[in-house]
Amino acid sequence: MKTKRLIIIGIVLVIVLISLFTLLKKDNTTYETYNTDSPTRVGEVHLIVSNVEQMTSFYEEVIGFKVLTSEPSRVTLTADGSTPLLILEEQDDSVERPFGTTGLYHFAILVPDHASLGNVLMHLAGTEYPMQGAANHQYSDALYLADPDGNGIEIYADLPPDTWERDKNGGYAGGSYPIDFEKLMAEATPTWNGLPENTRIGHMHLQAAELAITEKFYVDGLGLHVTSKDNGSLFLSKDNYHHHVALNTWSGTGIPAPPDNARGLKNFTLIFSPEELDEAKARLTDLGFHFEEKEGSIIVRDPSLNTIEIISK
Repeated sequence: MKTKRLIIIGIVLVIVLISLFTLLKKDNTTYETYNTDSPTRVGEVHLIVSNVEQMTSFYEEVIGFKVLTSEPSRVTLTADGSTPLLILEEQDDSVERPFGTTGLYHFAILVPDHASLGNVLMHLAGTEYPMQGAANHQYSDALYLADPDGNGIEIYADLPPDTWERDKNGGYAGGSYPIDFEKLMAEATPTWNGLPENTRIGHMHLQAAELAITEKFYVDGLGLHVTSKDNGSLFLSKDNYHHHVALNTWSGTGIPAPPDNARGLKNFTLIFSPEELDEAKARLTDLGFHFEEKEGSIIVRDPSLNTIEIISK
């Protein structure tokens, strides 16, 4: 009887030790932090619009871009006076993008700090242009609105990368929580001079038809890494960023692509190193994804027919 009791005690001790080891191992897990000096990964966004003059005025006066180049039906906008960030193009045969189709959910304008985001907030309040929402995502604070054509826009500032929390799967723990508006407004400066020069496109959020093949394309094909996957959404990045590309099926799975002449997103650019581009071309070829090759770039459509130009720098 004594021997049996000792055996049971021994088994319990082994289970306790294994549990402690597992807990300690989990607690000691470390992840590489995003380096803010990492290269820019999203280049420019190209929209087909209903009225290029009206949309240019909106993006200058409400959002704070500057005109870089202007043609009768096409305007390129910038923040620093030299880097193209947004292209607005008017097409005579364009049609409204049908509801319940793939395409743009929003494009995200990344300002360099919370003082800049506070400036944006104060400016938007002064314009009285309607906002659609605001949220703290645990890795960023974001403001949301839409342009006159209904294209979703996020304007956001990142929180310090060493504060970004990981979830149980090693991805980033996000969410939507209230912003401290009082603190944000207190950080704002008195004058509005438009978007800061070091503003860039931080990420793209797209509506997809189906996530499994989409993940295969972006991860196995393009070499992005999953940073979050839950509730019909997929977040992906390079360089340990919280996300450079996000996709969702919140409008339903199996939704069709819009017609080619629909207003909204025409294409956007991703920026890879020459080596990354070569690797992506090889993987896409192996997986059977067709792409058009140009000098120093490729043009490819993801499984939901969102068009991407991948350029090497």
